[in-house]
Amino acid sequence: MAAVCARRRRNEGYVDRVGSAIIDFTEAAYDLEVTDEEWLPTLLKRGLPVLEQGLGVAGYEYGRPPNGGPVQLMNVHVASGPEDFAERHLRALSTTDPEVLREQLRPGSATTGSEYSQDRPQDLAHYISHVDYCKDVLFLTAVDARGAGVAVVAPLVEVTTLTDHEAKRWQMLAAHVETGHRLRRGLAGAHKGEERCTDLPHDAEAIFDARSFRISDAVGRAKEGTATTKLREAAVAVDHARGKLRNTDPDKALEIWKALVRGRWSMVDWFDSDGRRFVLAIPNSPHVSDPRGLIERESQVVAYAVFGHTNKMIGYHLGLSTSRVSLHLRNAMRKLGARTRAQLVKKMRDFQSLA
Repeated sequence: MAAVCARRRRNEGYVDRVGSAIIDFTEAAYDLEVTDEEWLPTLLKRGLPVLEQGLGVAGYEYGRPPNGGPVQLMNVHVASGPEDFAERHLRALSTTDPEVLREQLRPGSATTGSEYSQDRPQDLAHYISHVDYCKDVLFLTAVDARGAGVAVVAPLVEVTTLTDHEAKRWQMLAAHVETGHRLRRGLAGAHKGEERCTDLPHDAEAIFDARSFRISDAVGRAKEGTATTKLREAAVAVDHARGKLRNTDPDKALEIWKALVRGRWSMVDWFDSDGRRFVLAIPNSPHVSDPRGLIERESQVVAYAVFGHTNKMIGYHLGLSTSRVSLHLRNAMRKLGARTRAQLVKKMRDFQSLA
């Protein structure tokens, strides 16, 4: 039976990899110790055991102008694969219809080319015409509302349909790539002379001792209501995910490590001058517009819904419960006069900032 299952997985282009590498990859997304130039190569290297499907792994940064214009491809890095993989991959992307490429680059998304292009098989055929040793491609994309993003691609030997379990895991990993990339861009902006928001490291709003998880300091919204308690719970959960659980149950570890806390904070390690480890809660909200009176959380939830994320995956991106996501969607639908989710998506797509 085991041999039959193994053959079936190979024939179906099985891309499942279970192990601590999925947590290694997630950690790398939030590693502030590496430079901006080192971040993507390091991310690919740390995640190679889970990303590699036999034909290579590449990542690239891009600019996706929110108000139109061609996608700008930048900083292509190849972690594995044939010597000419980077050249082939870049040629495939640079000759893709700009509108098709813009549509493919979604926030925190992961799928295979064959699944994504079911209605437009010519899109996958175009890629394969350049990377002609593959039959499909796995890709993770992460973009923010300002148009900056990163993508990771891994060519596949066979046409592949992800199981629900696989799709969920890849999408969670993509959520962390998106959040980590947005965090770095926000901090880079602060380093360019923008006024500091707090006196804590990296403009954090809360800092926790990594051994006791007692709060050392909190400012701003981190002091409001139950925020401090929620942040401490999140810090403990992330620490648990990075501990023994990464080996005993890596999928559970990934599931409890939400991409944000209450749609606002990323939990990141920081070491002081004595080498003591602390956990910072750094503001890292997705940048979305506020059409027709939607509050911040409603705008965030709707923005992810526009790109086809389920309520559960929206909750994972934002660190919200599924019921809270549903409540925000209902309120947004009422405010925007939409009776169905499809109508809500259509109305939101009419706003240029989400086009």
